[in-house]
Parts: sequence; C-alpha cells; structure tokens
Amino acid sequence: MSIKTLDTFFKPRGVAIVGARRSLGFGSGIPVFLQKKGWGDRIFLVNPSGGVLHGYEVYVRVQDVPAPVDLAIVIVPSASVPAVMEDIGARGIKNVIIESAGFAETGADGRALQERVRSIAKRHRMRVIGPNCVGVVNTENRFASVELLDESLIPGPLSIIAQSGVFGNILFDHLHERGLFVSKAVTLGNRIDVDESDMLEYLNGDPLTRVIMLYLEGAADGRRLKELLPVVTKNKPVLILKSGRTNEGKRATASHTGSMSGEDAIYNALFAQTGAVRAESLSQLIDLAQVFTTQPLPGGNRLGIITTSGSLGALATDVAVSSGLSVPPLSPATATRAREIAPGWMNVYNPLDLGPSANYAKLLPMLLADPGIDMVLAITVIPYAVVRQFKSTGMKVEDWFGNIASAAAQFPEKPLAVVVFGHHEFVQDIAALSGPSIPVFTEPEAGVRALAALWRYSTARERLYA
Repeated sequence: MSIKTLDTFFKPRGVAIVGARRSLGFGSGIPVFLQKKGWGDRIFLVNPSGGVLHGYEVYVRVQDVPAPVDLAIVIVPSASVPAVMEDIGARGIKNVIIESAGFAETGADGRALQERVRSIAKRHRMRVIGPNCVGVVNTENRFASVELLDESLIPGPLSIIAQSGVFGNILFDHLHERGLFVSKAVTLGNRIDVDESDMLEYLNGDPLTRVIMLYLEGAADGRRLKELLPVVTKNKPVLILKSGRTNEGKRATASHTGSMSGEDAIYNALFAQTGAVRAESLSQLIDLAQVFTTQPLPGGNRLGIITTSGSLGALATDVAVSSGLSVPPLSPATATRAREIAPGWMNVYNPLDLGPSANYAKLLPMLLADPGIDMVLAITVIPYAVVRQFKSTGMKVEDWFGNIASAAAQFPEKPLAVVVFGHHEFVQDIAALSGPSIPVFTEPEAGVRALAALWRYSTARERLYA
C-alpha cells in the first residue's frame, strides 16, 4: 500500500477512540486532551457500556460511529483486540493505532495473538501502528494520540520515530527545555505493520521535517532499511540511537517490543555506509539534534576554538583531533589582527586562549571570519564571583562576551557551538546571548563531538550524491 496512506495517521478527518472509559488511563485522558486541542467535533467514543462520557455520546459498536471517521485508536485489553479489529474493518476504517500492550513482547501466547491481529489487518487492508505504542503526534494541527504538555506542541523542524512509546513521550517532555521542537512523531511499538522504513520514507517527503531522530531496537526489515537510508540521508539528516549492543541489552529489547536486535557491528557498518549519524547515548542524540536543526553543514573539518580557559581549550582540541577534525593555525591576517588588540601575555594561536583579556566580543567575529576555519567552538567560562562583581558595577555579561547570536548571524555559512560551564545564572546569561539558533553545551567534549558529526554527515552526503 502507498506511503501516502500514512497521511491519515497525522491528518485524520475523524477519530474513533475504541475503549474510551471513565477510569484513569489513556482511554479517559486522550478524549479530554483532543477536546482541548480543538478536535472535539472530530472524535467519537466507543465502549460497549454506552452512555455519556466527557459530554460525548458513547457508541456501543464501532459500526455505529457516524462518518467521516478514517482513524481508530484502540485502547482495550489485548484479548479483545482481534474482535475490535474485525469491527473496525467492517466499518471500513483503514488506519488503526493499537495502543494496547500484551502481545509479542510477553512471549509465545502474545506472539500468537499478535499474528491473529496482523492477519485481520491484512485481510481488511488496514494500515496499523502498534500494538504496544502511544501512536502519533502532529504539532502542525495539534493532533496526538497521547496526552502531551502544551509546550511540547510548539512546531519545529525535528521529527521522531521511536519503537518505544514511553521513550517518545519523555522526549517530548524534555526536548522543549533544550530549545528543540517537533513537527511529527510516531511510536511504533511491536510494528505489526507500519515500521521504521515506512516512516522514514513518509518523513522524507514531509516538507516540515528537516531532521529525523530515530530510536531503534532492531530493524523490522534490514534489507529495506539499508536501501532506504541513503535515499533519505541525501535529503535530510537521520540521527539514530540504537539499543541492544550487548547480549543483556538484546534480551531487554525482546521483552520490551519483541524486537530482535541483531549484531551491533552490522548496524554500525549499515549506518556508516548509508550516511546515518549514530548517537552513542540519549544525551548525545539530543546534542546532535540541537546542532543539526540549527547549524549549516561545514565546508570542511577545520575547527577554530576560542576560550577563556586554556584547559578547556586543550580538552576540546584532544576530542576534535580524535573525532577527525583538524585544529589548524590561524591565518596570518587573523593572527595579525588579533595581536593588535591582544595583551602581551596572550598567545595568539588556535585554540585562541583569551584568559581574562576582555577581548572576546572582538575576537569571536575575527575567528568566524578566518578563511582557514570551517566551524567554531566558543568556550565561555569565568568564575561567577567575578561575574557578580562586575554586575554590581552595572556591567553585563554581554559587555564581556558580546552578542554571540549577532556575531554568528554575520557568518551564516559557518557552524558555531557554544560551551558554558559554571553557575546556573551564568549559564542562563550565555544561553540568552546565544539565542535559540545557537546550540549551547555544558561541556566542551559534547560540543566538539556534535560538530564533528555534522562534518561527517556532510562528507557522507557528498559521497552519496557523487
């Protein structure tokens, strides 16, 4: 079936919520959530007990739900799902999200039940997300099959594919605090039908998605994933966090979504060959998303480092070189201009270690302008006792470091990442100077690795286009 059929999951005309109930849980919360988000006239509640719930008539059977309804959200006990699927199929609804758990992840009996549901879906030519998931989110029209915070529904360029429902949910709870906002998200669960390749293909054609974040426990169809990834990564970055590296981790994924993880070395090779960017941890996945959604691709691997701490500059240099970046000398013209304003004790090299020279606002634009530098790491640290002292005299942090966002805007072709470490008030000051379009890290290693990943993706993309 066409990938276009997946559009209905994100843009339904009407939604039947099968298993709506009064007791606490998804069956109670989702109708209220959708009502508040403007979907009140397009949701229809189904429960054999009938009656009224949240001000809505509750239909006893799916067949009684009036048109137009083209999506069903199923929240009933697993044993009841086959009968419900038959009813949905008879009603002619072709897109179904099964949020119920208790299938392949539970063992042999659950696998058999899952196969029954798969057979019913295939017979009725239905597209199914799940089971054992929380479905989809579309911030453009504020539709979601799971309850979310209001701030999580601010639209952005990032889209998420996650096998785990809770994993997808906690990302929404956290990403907005890192300045990351989402266009679409899907949690796949046990992948009875729709899998990560289907969603990659769909999001590749979505004009609102610029970067794709994928949490993968194991590929549903390794051959198709291998063929599809280079097609997608030519157009937009795919950032992947893959679990199941160890035997113990593989067992955990099998009991979570029923996935078989496979050999980790094979996945490493697959991602490297297809231009996907692999994250080593959840925190790095978010770091990568910050850089890939805000920064341009670099023209090369030459990193310029400006710092108020020589030790942090040295740490950044070590990680840069081990990550495949170079830290070249400043160009003669940049070095000359820097020496003209630098105090005699300051060494004008790369890393450009300013110490307490108070020339940061002048030297950051110089480093960005250097033709021999492709990207910049700006390390901004200073003892907070000093910050408080100069604040007491009426000075601002901006007087010391300049307006970082404005400096970056002068050189839109060069990636810039900022590092700040120290008192939380100082971190907030630097984040404000950097603005929403500059990623801010709290350790130099994380910033360097994210920039290195941006460069590796750019070279992989060039290779795939060649």
